[in-house]
Amino acid sequence: MTPETKNWYDLASVDLGVAKHLAATYHPQPLEIICYHCQQAAEKAIKALIVHYELPIGVPKVHDLSFLLNQLHDKIEISDDYYDYADALTPYGVAVRYPNELFLTENHVKQAIKYAAAIMQWADNLMNNPENQ
Repeated sequence: MTPETKNWYDLASVDLGVAKHLAATYHPQPLEIICYHCQQAAEKAIKALIVHYELPIGVPKVHDLSFLLNQLHDKIEISDDYYDYADALTPYGVAVRYPNELFLTENHVKQAIKYAAAIMQWADNLMNNPENQ
């Protein structure tokens, strides 16, 4: 793993760690902030993959997770599950910045943490499995 790839993935890990910490210790839960950090974790993990696979486009400055996944489709096989996770998480990267844009519950938080963790684990597996190089 290159230093730049590691940096992206480490930043993703921090975002997921913050989301999990807030979900476990902060009451009432700041639902929007937790979901935002989950989106950021997934975004940075996907961007780590973009760097890892040395895509000529570089790292796009966009927050749409499905768009980012599409940049990788020529390099790796991507399960529809990850597109579903991406579509669920993407609104948390922008809409939560504006009051009353989203109605969130604790179930959204649990789902966001689960999806972000799944994307991160998938990215980690791809970057650290020699068969995927």
